[in-house]
Amino acid sequence: MLTAGILCGLHQMVVYAQQSIFPHPPAKRNVTISNGGLSITFNIAWGAVVVAIRNAHVANGMNIVDVHDVGREFQVDQFLHLMKDGKRSLMINPTQAGALGRQAYYMHPRGVAIPQVGSKVEKWTAGPSEFHATIDPLDYDTGNPTNWVYVEDVRIDSQGVARFHFTFYNHEKTTYLLESEVPTLYSDSTDAFLFPLASPYGHSNPSAQPLKSEEWPVKMVHGEKWPQGHLKSLGWIANIDTKDDLGIFYTTPPGCPETYGIFPNPTYPGMRPLGKTNVSTGRLTSYPGEIYSIDYSVLVSSIKDGVGLIAKQPPAILTIVKNLPPGSSK
Repeated sequence: MLTAGILCGLHQMVVYAQQSIFPHPPAKRNVTISNGGLSITFNIAWGAVVVAIRNAHVANGMNIVDVHDVGREFQVDQFLHLMKDGKRSLMINPTQAGALGRQAYYMHPRGVAIPQVGSKVEKWTAGPSEFHATIDPLDYDTGNPTNWVYVEDVRIDSQGVARFHFTFYNHEKTTYLLESEVPTLYSDSTDAFLFPLASPYGHSNPSAQPLKSEEWPVKMVHGEKWPQGHLKSLGWIANIDTKDDLGIFYTTPPGCPETYGIFPNPTYPGMRPLGKTNVSTGRLTSYPGEIYSIDYSVLVSSIKDGVGLIAKQPPAILTIVKNLPPGSSK
């Protein structure tokens, strides 16, 4: 018969084993910017990925960004496919934070194909409220370098809103079918998701300035398993921790696919639910030499205040800067 003390010891052994397989991002490589209220922490060892987003005035500065492996965090990544036997086959998965090998821990608890490794940051600079990095993303499945470059620029404004701008440079020699998460957010302590049922930007012109009125319908969903939603963006989405009255709100390009949900058995012992949201580019064709970018805004707020605050932000914009078929003229 197992005593409580033995059970506790076994529990600790499991936790230590998991942490030894998937160590957290090294804290000594963290870089934080702040305006005094909102602060964002990047980890240079893991592709300058966002590992913490806090608001000093909300939930005592609590951070709910999940950092248990390089497949989580608040980051961007791409899925590059080729058609094989009439089906889409994933060939490369350039991921900002790094590589883990085929499947995330919660999908393959007995082991993975390769050790966890972070993507290389070629260069970075930071000021009090600004951050810039050039990243060579690894293929998540193999750990191999990819022929993509991600450039990340983040600025926190005086209102406590972070403005993200990513530019993606394709140096592949093959034409791929592309689908990107721009971005995806994994968060602990997440038991709900919030999104609008009508766009705050108006129906006739999604890129227009936000409406002055903050009164429009929103929907809160609780406990839905990943993947749910399969929405078309109406301007923003939020990961919600109802217990602590905390939400990470971010704008999403109107009309782009969104998904949300909670993983039923993914978390480490003692952790609260793991939730995920993402917005996708949808299915595109990526030709060699493609350049595209994404602009979006991020804030941390109480649930009630966050709805009004996020709607005041400019719309997220996905821009195809260059994407010409081989041999075509400019």
